[in-house]
Amino acid sequence: MHILSIFDILGELDALDLTIPEILLNLMISLIVSLWVLVVYKLSYQSNVYNKSFAMSLPVSALVTTMVIMAVSSNVILSLGMVGALSIVRFRTAIKNPLDTIFMFWAIGIGITVGANTTVLAMIGSVVIGGAILFVQALELFNSPYILIVRLEKEFDEVKLLEEVEAIYPKYQVRNKSIHKEDSEYTFELRGKKDLTEKVNQLKQLQGVVSVILLSYRGDYVV
Repeated sequence: MHILSIFDILGELDALDLTIPEILLNLMISLIVSLWVLVVYKLSYQSNVYNKSFAMSLPVSALVTTMVIMAVSSNVILSLGMVGALSIVRFRTAIKNPLDTIFMFWAIGIGITVGANTTVLAMIGSVVIGGAILFVQALELFNSPYILIVRLEKEFDEVKLLEEVEAIYPKYQVRNKSIHKEDSEYTFELRGKKDLTEKVNQLKQLQGVVSVILLSYRGDYVV
């Protein structure tokens, strides 16, 4: 049984053409920059439930990629073996949200650039990418869509209902209108910010209104 000695470790470091301080520095930079990715993800995630496990995987993915790139860039033979090994690995975890795919690719990109000793590119690129994501999210054009369902009793004022919906958000569309003998139902499409939930409460006070339901396009209850 071969026991790894200090000379073997030094020999491996010589083969990698990296010193221990350089390795630790690259890993530390990769961790710090990937934490910025984590912050941006927490500020801009689109799902209704914050995915903690996916968020934790972002900095870890950057560290693993940095380690692999440092090894590959220092040894041509190892790089060929790594390509062959990765070609037979299948990752079966599906990422349903396209924006989550961008964050994962961003974290891996940080690992690649830091591992390839292009730290400045990783830092500047991450600042620009993070700023772009937050800026695009802040645009009113990308406000979240909502479906408003209002159920009413037989006697109600339709004109008053439409005026109240228009007061909540000027731009709306009537998607469905069902009139029955005993009750009626209206379905509206709204676009606005998260404070829509507070404004919608005003509709509950109208005459004839039985229930008010506000849904996101994913079908999850907001109110």
